[in-house]
Amino acid sequence: MRSEKDIRLRIDLLEGQSNAIAKMLAKAMQEHNEEAVKQYSDKLAQGKGRVEELLWVLGVKTGQGVLESRVAVKGRDMTVGDVLEKLKSGELKMDDLALDVQALVRKGALEMKNALRHTT
Repeated sequence: MRSEKDIRLRIDLLEGQSNAIAKMLAKAMQEHNEEAVKQYSDKLAQGKGRVEELLWVLGVKTGQGVLESRVAVKGRDMTVGDVLEKLKSGELKMDDLALDVQALVRKGALEMKNALRHTT
């Protein structure tokens, strides 16, 4: 199995590719190029699927819940739970987060909601 660092680097690479594809998609949409829009949309969906698979592997590999997963936000290392608290207090906005961190935060929010549901 790959090391956690290798998986995170792969995720970063895929996100960089997705950003470039998103820019090309926006240009194709402005030019009303239907074929290019379809092609870039498909590539974006594939990239998102790969990133989610790698994030899942990281979660299984570390054997921890999403809330305890560590993420980098604005150059600082913190848990997803900490990020959720900062989002609630308004210190952070979702737009401040990288796409992979946004996905983890959404999963963490679901995990938190389910945990609260099972404790009451």
